[in-house]
Amino acid sequence: MMVPTATKTLGVNAAFLQEIKDSHPDLAHAVHALRATYHSDDVPAQTARRLVRLLDELRDCLAFQFALEESYGYIEGAQSSSETLAEMAEKARNQHCGLYLELSSLCEQAEELQYRGFACDNVRQLIQDTERFDARLIQHERLEAELIERAYFEPRRAY
Repeated sequence: MMVPTATKTLGVNAAFLQEIKDSHPDLAHAVHALRATYHSDDVPAQTARRLVRLLDELRDCLAFQFALEESYGYIEGAQSSSETLAEMAEKARNQHCGLYLELSSLCEQAEELQYRGFACDNVRQLIQDTERFDARLIQHERLEAELIERAYFEPRRAY
């Protein structure tokens, strides 16, 4: 005799995840300052000096943000009526590590530029790499926003 069982998956606590996102003004400020810096018309060396500080600040903010999200925004072993929602939650949570490692690499690249001297071509490359990272961060935030929205409308099951 076969007995159907519920699959334990990764779920999302949409209310907590949204609250975490709404309650971190330091992260919003760091992202805004970073974008303003790489879009500025300053001389490359000045832009690079600011990027060194801002990338470090963003890395610290994202580490804190991701830790909170993973601790309180995602639920291990939740029963989900939607495989798609569980897959989205898994994908979003798994992106945290890659984004953090990419940002750490950018921080190292910026610090190395600072110590070696700000060659114009290298600064342009750092700015382009930072813009690409920012685009991936925006995609990640969109995925989590969609995840939150969908989680509110998924039929509830007892855990």
